[in-house]
Amino acid sequence: MIYRLQRIVQEVDHAADIDAALIVLAEGLIRDLDIGVCSIYLVREDDPQVLVLKASSGLNPAVVGKVELRFGQGIVGTVAERSEAMNILNAPEHEKFELVPESGETEFPIFLGVPIITHGDVLGVIAVQRAVNAFTEDEEAYLTTLAAQLAASIERVESQSQLVKETATHVLRGVAGAPGMSIGEAVVLNRGVDLVSVPDRICSNIDADLAAFREAVGMVCDELTEQAEKMRISLSEEEAALFVAYAQMLSGGSLIEDTEKRILAGNWAQSSWSDTVEEHAYVFEQMEDRYLAERANDIRDLGLRVLRKLIAGQIQVPEFPKNGILVGDEVSAIDLADVPLDRLVGIVSAHGSSSSHVAILAHALGIPAVMGVPGLPLKQLDGIKLIVDGFGGLAFANPDRRILDEYEKYIDEEAAIDQDLLELKNLPAATVDKHPVRLLVNTGLMTDYTPSLHSGAEGVGLYRTEIPFQMRDRFPTEEEQYEIYRGVLTAFEGMPVVLRTLDVGGDKPLTYFPINEANPFLGWRGIRVTLDHPEIFITQVRAMIRANVGINNLDILLPMISGRDDFEASLDLITRAHREIEEELGTKIPLPRIGAMIEVPSAIYQIEDICALAEFVSIGTNDLTQYLLAVDRNNENVADLYSSLHPAMLKAMCQIVQGVSRSRTPLSVCGELAGDPLGIMALLGMGIDTLSMSVGSLLRAKKVIVSFSMSELGDLLDQAIRLPSAGAVLEFYAGKLEERGLGGLIRAGG
Repeated sequence: MIYRLQRIVQEVDHAADIDAALIVLAEGLIRDLDIGVCSIYLVREDDPQVLVLKASSGLNPAVVGKVELRFGQGIVGTVAERSEAMNILNAPEHEKFELVPESGETEFPIFLGVPIITHGDVLGVIAVQRAVNAFTEDEEAYLTTLAAQLAASIERVESQSQLVKETATHVLRGVAGAPGMSIGEAVVLNRGVDLVSVPDRICSNIDADLAAFREAVGMVCDELTEQAEKMRISLSEEEAALFVAYAQMLSGGSLIEDTEKRILAGNWAQSSWSDTVEEHAYVFEQMEDRYLAERANDIRDLGLRVLRKLIAGQIQVPEFPKNGILVGDEVSAIDLADVPLDRLVGIVSAHGSSSSHVAILAHALGIPAVMGVPGLPLKQLDGIKLIVDGFGGLAFANPDRRILDEYEKYIDEEAAIDQDLLELKNLPAATVDKHPVRLLVNTGLMTDYTPSLHSGAEGVGLYRTEIPFQMRDRFPTEEEQYEIYRGVLTAFEGMPVVLRTLDVGGDKPLTYFPINEANPFLGWRGIRVTLDHPEIFITQVRAMIRANVGINNLDILLPMISGRDDFEASLDLITRAHREIEEELGTKIPLPRIGAMIEVPSAIYQIEDICALAEFVSIGTNDLTQYLLAVDRNNENVADLYSSLHPAMLKAMCQIVQGVSRSRTPLSVCGELAGDPLGIMALLGMGIDTLSMSVGSLLRAKKVIVSFSMSELGDLLDQAIRLPSAGAVLEFYAGKLEERGLGGLIRAGG
């Protein structure tokens, strides 16, 4: 069964367009299940409650494309409405049966239908029919399993098909990553990590691409020949000959010839090569002989080797467009370092969520981002006009004039709101009942310094030191770190600057210090890494303390503190580094305040023990939400479950506030919730009055603050915390903003 499943899924994946994919699917099921009819219905894009018969094998072809059923209408519509399979022995006698005239289906009364579901939404229905013999439980299980595997493939092929029609607007649905809206040109990331995501592009210089391709192939041939010689020492002649065989595959034949034909036809070398490799690999995959079928992996391995050489050897790097939108399978923080930020206006990623590291950085930079777009058609997107709606989690490829006009209007409205907020820049952040609120910024980029100072920020509540580490190919030296930290401390002289010690792991990797774990967010990250590597920790802390000499505005924040032991161990190393520097300078210097980041649930229950040592604490709502709700904050499949306004989170933060108040330890919030207008209402209601956020959120935060009193927000929190779900809390607070005429601060997009 597994082999049959894989074969059909592969056939659908390699179909030229959605029509061909559905025909392949229908004919494959006719073959595998010995049935008379296979019909495939997909939901209409403009009305997801209507199914359209898109393909059929066994019925009258004239009815394809003409039959439409609402959810709940007929047996097929009922399968979609219930989101479950229906196995019926005599369909014409079923109460839900609706005859499709002239279809010929009455000859096949035995019916089995299963829904195609992706991310909880019904994408379509597969219906199979027979004249005799009821469908068995095994056949129902097979079809259900196939439908589950096909959902992503159908979605991806459908996206690719729609983008081929340049006049058709295609909606890409993901999750809101970073707020804002923009219009620009898609630039597809191509790191050479796989063949299927190489973007299609027109070749600008055929001779140069041919030469680059031949050079890359030659380099891989030489490497394989050299590897064969080395392997002869430890392997048999027969086994070592495998490398020679691979080199021979690249020395000529259809693999090379077909690629060169594509280049000569005007396609650039990278996509010409990847398309040819996939074409040849697919031929092997269809072979009945399992040994030969597995050779497809060898061809792809060769393909990847050549592709990486081709990418590395490209001399002409295309200029990033003026309004570029970075598109990729998984856009990372490191990718942002490779593009000119003054030209970057948006991000669209197939994976990730609003709380993934790159989304947080995008928010800090004021760049709209849409994350977690399933079936993102990377090959077809390069150079396409895109609209990015970071509020609604939508992107529009090839937008028509109506949609362009609509979003140009939205963008103008957003600009008008921002202009109106400028009047608050020089006003104090204080509630209606005169309670002052301290507004700080989260940063890690030098480009943030000037905007932060001009926006009225009162200091830095979180400086992410991992960003300079990620921008390098090795650990920065103490002197390099000193220069970076001295720069931020000097820029904000007279104001507090909180430098967080190195926080890597999870979604913040270092290419030169790989951490491979099954559960990276529950593993070796944050303070756990640096305590295990005191040489890294002490170098960083020394740079911080040295940078603070003569300025004295430094606070040090420790990430991932799970209890008193972590804090004590860190404090010992910081004290040691401080003492060393005093000895080197021959003078006494103040020890910076040392604080703990509260983002691990265990720290909530040990908050008073931690406060006995810490001079301040800061709640990191991003990770605390992840751990408290057991929701991977980078997983788009559970993005709708992730909310820092979940009632459980509100109660947890209230418990932190109560524990901190008993020790009178200063408390702030530096997670993304601190810059969310709805989150600000909840946090002030708890009595938290020091908030650190992205610079772009400061004025919107101030608008919320000056519109409410602390006592009123306290009353609202009492009501919100008793609500049953995050959605109810969001709706409750959004309604209160709407009542004040502040709904524009939380535009939902679309």
